[in-house]
Amino acid sequence: MPINDNEVRAAALAGLPTWSWGDFSENPPQVANLMRLEPNGWLALIAYLAGPSWVYQEAARYEPVVETFGGGQRVGGPADMSASDAVIAEIHDDMVEYLAEAGVPEPPRAVQWMLCLPEGVTEWELEHACNVAVQDVAPDDRRAQALEMHAALRVLLNGRMPPLSW
Repeated sequence: MPINDNEVRAAALAGLPTWSWGDFSENPPQVANLMRLEPNGWLALIAYLAGPSWVYQEAARYEPVVETFGGGQRVGGPADMSASDAVIAEIHDDMVEYLAEAGVPEPPRAVQWMLCLPEGVTEWELEHACNVAVQDVAPDDRRAQALEMHAALRVLLNGRMPPLSW
């Protein structure tokens, strides 16, 4: 029996997940479609909300830091550990502040996440679903953004994972 998207959305809006970052595996599953989620607030939020059924963690790879447009999140890119310890600490502190405003616990240091995209879901589709979810939420209301993103991710992944693994 298919899962009702309205019920999934309502349940997701009721509260954030209660798992911890320690629940995220460090062992990659045998999946071909992976989306790299760099260590920044927005992508860490997506990782946390998608959850340990869909995301595993690995050591972060940093390149020289760049500022993204909009929220000013500091991010590293797909390179080796070329950033200094001070820069890595600053990236982590920015991420922790962003996540705290959303009601999400602090992630481990120097970690990035790999999201296992289900068959038929592209990186663009996942990013688009998250962006659309928050478009009508006040930019400074990170908690409401997190709840809307959580609902969007649950609906997007609906039917592709057993409900008990949420």
